[in-house]
Amino acid sequence: MASADIYVGWVKNSVANVTDRHGASTNTFPPIDAEQNVKLLGGSESDGWTNIKFERTIAACSGSDDIAITTSTLRIIWALGTNDPSGNDITPADYHGGGPEKRGVKSLLILESGGANPTLPDGETYKNFTMLNDAFNVPAEDTYYNCRLFEIPPLATKHHMVIIEPVIQAGNEANVHHILLYQCQYNVTLNASRLNTDTRCYASNMFSDFLECSLVIQSWAIGGGTFYYPNHVGFPLGEADSPKYVVMETHYDNPNLQSGIVDSSGLRVFYTSQLRQYDAGVLEVGHLVYPFNHLIPPNANSYLSYGECHKDCLAAGLTAQNQSDIKVFGVNFHTHLLGQALTLQHIRDGTELPYLGQDVSYDFNYQETKLLNQEVTVQTGDTLQLICDYNSKGRSNVTIAGLSTTDEMCLTFVSYYPKIPVMKCVSVPWMDQIYGYFGITNYTYNRQLDLYGTLNDVTAWEPPIYSGQTLSQIVNGISWNQTTANSFSDAVRKMIRIPICLGQVPLPGVPEYYFPTNIRTPYVPPSQCVDTTTATMATMTSMTTTTGGSTSTYVFNVTNFYISSAFALLLCYF
Repeated sequence: MASADIYVGWVKNSVANVTDRHGASTNTFPPIDAEQNVKLLGGSESDGWTNIKFERTIAACSGSDDIAITTSTLRIIWALGTNDPSGNDITPADYHGGGPEKRGVKSLLILESGGANPTLPDGETYKNFTMLNDAFNVPAEDTYYNCRLFEIPPLATKHHMVIIEPVIQAGNEANVHHILLYQCQYNVTLNASRLNTDTRCYASNMFSDFLECSLVIQSWAIGGGTFYYPNHVGFPLGEADSPKYVVMETHYDNPNLQSGIVDSSGLRVFYTSQLRQYDAGVLEVGHLVYPFNHLIPPNANSYLSYGECHKDCLAAGLTAQNQSDIKVFGVNFHTHLLGQALTLQHIRDGTELPYLGQDVSYDFNYQETKLLNQEVTVQTGDTLQLICDYNSKGRSNVTIAGLSTTDEMCLTFVSYYPKIPVMKCVSVPWMDQIYGYFGITNYTYNRQLDLYGTLNDVTAWEPPIYSGQTLSQIVNGISWNQTTANSFSDAVRKMIRIPICLGQVPLPGVPEYYFPTNIRTPYVPPSQCVDTTTATMATMTSMTTTTGGSTSTYVFNVTNFYISSAFALLLCYF
């Protein structure tokens, strides 16, 4: 409640009331705002429900106790009192109480959300198929990635995939962290005996067939809902280069090392023969997931990592398809536990355009696809750069990129159309320069480098002061703080980068390495503060229950997860 933007509503003697309040510095009775920036639209009581409808501006200007509604993740907090106020307003005596049944919380995307059920095109009919883990015994490990190979139902003609629905087994919601769907190379022949079998993802003994499947075509993560493609877009199935086989990667999160978890979660795909106007694609953008050159220092409130989708990679894909541009309609951000904010920059000729996406209050447990309110054109010559902001306070050692939720990632999955033959467009700073930052001039690897490696697998030999020490010993021997973390982040930002540009066909013209894109004119977001007489209004509807003839009062608080911004109610149906 502290610093939240709070709205309290009730209906008494058939008269609706709503007040604009705010959280104090602690979780105590919310004082009323000096400026009541809320407009009551009506209210009623019927059949045990109280309905209150009101509106407020999306923006919030300085001087008020309100907080702006943005495209970032917002955390909504609700609380329930037991009686109407005895007077004209609530008092500390009317404060809510009780246990979990009296209050709750949920993260939501209010302005950009892929979870809302849209109006589907008239006359469109669907078939579906389901890909599920088959009573998989989740190991008693903190993190486990299970890969399962599926065959897409054979189709004689082109179809469009239009809806992807998560099927999460009841009781396992906290353990199924995310599901990725990887397309196998369309021209590869797979061993049919591998179909519908499981293997540990990325392990050294992973079936070779699975290694042919590395291009993301869809993603779901904890907290997300059903994904609907825009009505003019569908992902193509049944064509020569469409996926015939896919690997479904399920990330199981089991921090309590619980045994006996059996899971049959997965995805249900709806598709149609009534083709939509455009073919969709998914582009993975960000920092390559590799533990040896993505290092996040401890003890920092903010540490910035950078990953680019280089302009030559995008240009190669556009040229191969004889296109000049693509239209971006959705963004799905992905980091692990340290991630607190992400920004997807759009750079053209040295000028930074408005962000393709931004979440300044990222919630690891709510990774919903953000459907943009307005499609954005990305054209030949443009570069995309993802900035991930990590809070590593509480960590005592350097965090590396990797698969565990205690490791880190810096990725976004960009949904766009028309489809081009590029599916992975990421980068990584040159390893020699990273190690050179710490003064290491000669080093060797103790084992084969893979996603399960650690900094103990790198041994330094020069200079003599480091001879025989592991990279882990060297970097964790530094007294990291915000200043040293900032210095390292700034140095890595300027280092030579290696692009990774992968797709369905060879993509010529992509350099082996490059210097980071120079942004000469940074983007400055416009002020949200506007005159409240002309501001766009956000309308909220609240509902409360009545018990034994006594109307219960809800206190609706919506707080921005990390920076305590807030607005009003949303989920309140019991």
